[in-house]
Amino acid sequence: MGEFYNNEQSLGETLFRIYQSIVKWIEQKIKQFPMPHHEESRDNLIAYLYAKEMISKSLAQALEDEGLSSLSGYESHVLSRLELLLKQLRILSLLETTVQKITRQQAEQLISERAKMALGEARNGRRTRIMVTLDEQIIHQPEKIEQLLLRGMDIARINCAYHTPDVWKQMIESVRQAEARLQNKQYWEKKCRIYMDLPGPKIRIKHIVHEERPLKLAVRKDEHGRVIEPLVGLLSIGKPSHIDERGLSFAIEATAKEEVMLTAGDELSFKDMRGRRRTLQVVEIISPTCAKVVLPKTAYIQERTVLKHSRYQLFVQTIVPIPIKILVQKGTHLKIYFHESSLQIANTDFSIKMTTTLPKAFHNVCAGHRLYIDDGKIFAVIQKATNEYVEAKVVSTGRKPRMLKEGAGINLPDSFIHLNVSSMTDQDLEYIPFINRHADMIGLSFVHTPQDVAKLHAILTEQGARHMTVVAKIETRAALHNLARILLEGLKLPSFAVMIARGDLAIEVGFEHMSIVQQEILTLCRAAHIPVIWATQVLESLAKKGLPARAEISDVSLGQTAHCIMLNKGAYITEAVEMLSKILEKEEAYEKRQQAIARYMSQQGMM
Repeated sequence: MGEFYNNEQSLGETLFRIYQSIVKWIEQKIKQFPMPHHEESRDNLIAYLYAKEMISKSLAQALEDEGLSSLSGYESHVLSRLELLLKQLRILSLLETTVQKITRQQAEQLISERAKMALGEARNGRRTRIMVTLDEQIIHQPEKIEQLLLRGMDIARINCAYHTPDVWKQMIESVRQAEARLQNKQYWEKKCRIYMDLPGPKIRIKHIVHEERPLKLAVRKDEHGRVIEPLVGLLSIGKPSHIDERGLSFAIEATAKEEVMLTAGDELSFKDMRGRRRTLQVVEIISPTCAKVVLPKTAYIQERTVLKHSRYQLFVQTIVPIPIKILVQKGTHLKIYFHESSLQIANTDFSIKMTTTLPKAFHNVCAGHRLYIDDGKIFAVIQKATNEYVEAKVVSTGRKPRMLKEGAGINLPDSFIHLNVSSMTDQDLEYIPFINRHADMIGLSFVHTPQDVAKLHAILTEQGARHMTVVAKIETRAALHNLARILLEGLKLPSFAVMIARGDLAIEVGFEHMSIVQQEILTLCRAAHIPVIWATQVLESLAKKGLPARAEISDVSLGQTAHCIMLNKGAYITEAVEMLSKILEKEEAYEKRQQAIARYMSQQGMM
């Protein structure tokens, strides 16, 4: 024991002084953070933050030496825990105060009620809900939705950064129709909640200047080699006008020696680079010289390939994938232009040129700042910043070269983006009415401050959706620094939760710090009695490849301390849901078995 805590009385007096100062601190902070309700959670969060600063490592060790534990694991009921410690140290006189105190049992009941309000009812056998990100293809796979529901999906997630309201509506209708079919068969009673993420100010690659090179157009096949679905692309004679690229996999610009009118049903045959005969079928006419075409088999196409029809011939001039993909490796130079016009007249050099969806995010970028692309798969460092573009050099792509593609996300962890960019974009504001009508939960992406939460809730209230669950996605440094105040703002809402969005957050704080940061978020949310969603790359190998990595199982066990775990889409998502559900059920069954065994195996005369 340290010299300062040379006896039990000295230890008790020190702890009592800390207790007094915490109570006084809370009384001061109450004026700064007035609450319409949930004062007990506000007071406990403030108590936890203060106690964390005041209880030193030496004091915690002194408590352990007396056979007492400190506050670790007791974040949900700090003052009650301190009072119990003081009682054990024979300090019985406590302060008269208006500060709200909460016991462990009360805290557990409160967080359970809030989780039910925000995330829906938990399933029998487990208390942790399962959220699944839906893919557009799910619209055409009714049996798959039924399997997801039966195997454990409690919440269906739609990422509004992709697709359109029409597609989202079809996804939601597919879930509801699957529920109805299962209810008719008496297999299903529970309602699956719909959660929709606002896109937020995510920086994405908008356009890339493509390389002129042979292109492999790969048609997806199942494990038996059967075609799952053909590729849909665009064929235009001459330069196409602006068209909607959604649902397309490639674009071919061709020339003709005579005037050609494309007709639905036309079949264009050609030999690909391997000498294999392939066919493009015209399925939809956009204009007389522009049409959607279907490619039923994988082909390697290059410029000057001849497309033959009985009435005419076309000569391929350019062919690009949608989205455009370019291979990059260590040493590759990137130029990010702020305007499309600058990109079009850019100098021809060896750098890869592109534009982004959020040019103003680069206003504070300086030489030496880090730049990550595609969830950190590509790491670059800014070399130069001008009024027209930012130049960067790729430092690492991991163990192999990576594909740079349109739509990939960009992170600038050193560049204070939140100073220039609001957490809610004009596009977000357009989507909110649709989400109000069709969803149960709304995700606020890239939240920075408590004002962001208040603004979204004010908009929801104006539109008659005051009680919709708001989920604050914690994925920036600014959100981490403001987390306590974000939680206090969330306590004012009828229904609120936090998502630990580990993809962007890991890039913001550094992968080496992520394990500690995610634990700290969980702890702060426990102190505020706010439910948590554990997200990003959970059982990712299983969902995408059909085989889980061992480390992913441990990650699930840690995620079980949250109230919901989110899975991303993948070819084996139903298997991932089933495994996750079983792991969660076994973890909880193990706890119950341990309790039952303890009752039967108590040793008489020994304990």
